[in-house]
Amino acid sequence: MKLQMKSSIILLFAIVLFQIPVICQTNAKIADVDYYLEGNYIVVNYTIIGSLPKEHMTIELSFKTEDNKLIIPQTVSGDIGNKLLGDGLKTVRWDIVSDHLILSSNLKAIVTITSSKVLYGGPSNALLSVIIPGLGGYFVEKNKTRSIVTTISTLGLLGYGISQKHLANKYYDEYKAIIQTTEIDNLYNKANNAQHKYYISTRIAAGLWVFDIIWVAVKGIQNKKISKSYFNTFNMDGLRVNYVNKGLQLKYTVSF
Repeated sequence: MKLQMKSSIILLFAIVLFQIPVICQTNAKIADVDYYLEGNYIVVNYTIIGSLPKEHMTIELSFKTEDNKLIIPQTVSGDIGNKLLGDGLKTVRWDIVSDHLILSSNLKAIVTITSSKVLYGGPSNALLSVIIPGLGGYFVEKNKTRSIVTTISTLGLLGYGISQKHLANKYYDEYKAIIQTTEIDNLYNKANNAQHKYYISTRIAAGLWVFDIIWVAVKGIQNKKISKSYFNTFNMDGLRVNYVNKGLQLKYTVSF
C-alpha cells in the first residue's frame, strides 16, 4: 500500500512538472526585401522564412536615405503590424501622398520583426479534455509532453483499474462457490486486494482527468488574456524620428 501511494505521488508530481510551458525565441527571418513605385504607392515585397505555426509577429517597415536619414512610413497597409503571417512572400503598400513626403534620393527598404509570440488556444479546449484526457493540452501549449503523459497515465490507470475490477469479481465469484475452507481466506484476500487496486487506480485517473480539464481551462484563459494584451499593447508609442518634407520630425506618441 505504501509503495502504491509513493508511486502515485511521484506520478502526480511528474504530471504537474510537465505543466510548465517551454518559452523559445523566434527563428523567423526576413529575406528578399525590395520595392517599386506604383502610382501614389511604394510597394514593398519581402519574404518570411522559418516562422512557427500560430506565431504572431510585429512587422515594422522603415526606409534609409543615402545620407542615412531614417524614414518611418505612417500610412501603410498589407502585411505589416501585428499579424499571423506565416512563411512566404508578403507585401506592404505605403501611401506616400497621404504622408506628404517628397522623396528625392535613393532609398533602402528595411523590414524587421520587432516582436513575436506563439499564441495558443483558449479555454474552450477544455471540452476536448472532457472527451479524452490530455487532448485539450495539445492546443493550449507548446510543450506537448505534459499532454502525452496525461493521456497515457490516465488511460493506463483506468485500464489497469478495470482489469483489477474484473479480477476482483472473478476471485469473489470463486470465493462464494468454494467449499474448501482452506482456500476461502486466500480468495477473499485476493478479491479484496484487487478491489482495492481498482479503487486506487481509478480514483487517481479521475483526479488526473479532472485536473487536466481544469488546467486546460486555466491555461486557455491565460492564453486569451495574453492574446488580448499582445494585440492591444502593440502601438506606435515611444520616441520616433520621421522624415517629412525633406526634414526630420521628432515625434513622441502615447496611447491611452
